[in-house]
Amino acid sequence: MSNTCKIVLFNLVACFLTCSASDTPKVRVSSGEIAGGYEYSYNGRKIYSFLGIPYASPPVQNYRFKEPQPVKPWLGVWNATIPGSACLGPDYESNFKIAGREDCLYLNVYTPKLPQKNTPDDLMDVVVHIHGGAFMSGQGIAFGPQYLLDINDFVYVSINYRLGILGFATTGDNSLPANNGMKDQVAALRWIKQNIVVFGGNPNSVTITGMSAGASSVHYHMISPMSKGLFNRAILQSGSAFCPWSYTENVSQKTKYIANMLGCPTNNSEDIVECLRSRPGTVITQSFIEFTPWKYNPFSPFGPTVELAGDEKFLPDIPEKLVPYDIPVLMSINRDEGLIIAKFIVYGNGINELNDNWNEYLPHLLDYNYTISNEKLRTKISQDIKKFYFGDKTISKETMNNLVELLSDRLFGYAISKAAQHISSKNKSPVYFHEFGYSGNYSILAVGNPKSYSRGSSVTHSDDTMYVLNMKNFPVHDNEEDTNMMKTMVNIWSTFIKNGVPGIGNSDIWLPVSKNPTDPLRFIKITQQQTFEAKEQSNHGNYAFWSNLPLTEFSEVNVPKDIKIEL
Repeated sequence: MSNTCKIVLFNLVACFLTCSASDTPKVRVSSGEIAGGYEYSYNGRKIYSFLGIPYASPPVQNYRFKEPQPVKPWLGVWNATIPGSACLGPDYESNFKIAGREDCLYLNVYTPKLPQKNTPDDLMDVVVHIHGGAFMSGQGIAFGPQYLLDINDFVYVSINYRLGILGFATTGDNSLPANNGMKDQVAALRWIKQNIVVFGGNPNSVTITGMSAGASSVHYHMISPMSKGLFNRAILQSGSAFCPWSYTENVSQKTKYIANMLGCPTNNSEDIVECLRSRPGTVITQSFIEFTPWKYNPFSPFGPTVELAGDEKFLPDIPEKLVPYDIPVLMSINRDEGLIIAKFIVYGNGINELNDNWNEYLPHLLDYNYTISNEKLRTKISQDIKKFYFGDKTISKETMNNLVELLSDRLFGYAISKAAQHISSKNKSPVYFHEFGYSGNYSILAVGNPKSYSRGSSVTHSDDTMYVLNMKNFPVHDNEEDTNMMKTMVNIWSTFIKNGVPGIGNSDIWLPVSKNPTDPLRFIKITQQQTFEAKEQSNHGNYAFWSNLPLTEFSEVNVPKDIKIEL
């Protein structure tokens, strides 16, 4: 059933609810009345859930490639017991087949209590989660609050936003301004600011959180003029706007390339947009494969970029030139972040392919193919990287840890630690940082192949998230060790959400990142033994090596005029 056909009479809505008609939770938001249902927390606490609430009009037909448009009011009662569809994007669990719908701008709200008539209950802190997926895939419903709301009185919100080409294509002018996917997120935050009070949430106490591309999104909101005043604290897990994959070069050239490939004119921006609106959304979305020439790398070919046109500019300059808002920040990284990428590389004949084509494939894998236009310089950089991480060895099972370290440093560690120190140096508010090193029964590595992961073996990208938010396709924690770690992580989050300072029991060893960006990075390391170690590291993510390479990240000057997508 189409999401746009969910408006029905209340007696039909009630048929879909798991509770009786008299117990149906209902609230009235700015666009009309909605009826939700119930879910239960980890230990059985009853939680009101309102799923698939539209925060913008469906971005279809003439609204495709437009900034998010206001929701039109509805009559009757909106059935908020059915999640809205994911936005169109490749499904990494089904061999990158395109899944989802264009009609996808929905959010989900969970609350442990609703305001009673004539009873001015204390408003609760609000947590907004932005899903990851390299700006190419994912959906908000995949992350739930079963752990977080088990004992905490928070209102939890998860959101969808346009992905890939449909969310981030641009002609570089007013015909198709950039960053519509990020503007969807802004529209969701504005909707929350306006409506969250009816769910018992405090619009003046909002923490935005995200993992991977969601974390990069949080960082972008911290520097975007469009997001000012919409949140009060930020949590970033395994991502930042400084990560090389989180910023996209040559988006207007890529957009023209897609137009040409799909038989559209390329000389006039208005003609490009009009023609692309006539093409199937799935066909446009599938075109991302043209920009991922080796094993789906670079894995984020479309995402945020500097915006030169439009009435409201989400990103008016490169991230390093924009000053972040002065709010408390909590950041984290997993010990073996790059292992999730290595898993894809080693599949099939990947090791031999990379060894034999190192200079050609590495720039795509590490996302500097578009920022280094000089082929000789790209080759030198590739060889310098190989020498630093492998010496005179090749990639093999014996040097797999070297490959994981390389991927972890380049794609995550160096950029995230740099972001932590940059944010801290610009603001008075504290920035807290931790490294997650606990390997439990479940890992993102087990997706699609449970036998590829064993407890205690590794801690990769997004693994820390599953100890705070219950993740789709993963069972809830069912042993004492994992349950204790879940309680620890929930406590870290909940104390930060409440007062801007993460808690680890009665310990006072967790110091914020220094305000001097040249000081060693201060952080807490969470170990396999569930202990907390205070660390100071001056070369986190091999910071010195990557800082000295002539990589022109975020510089428009050195972006090549003509994109090269062939191998």
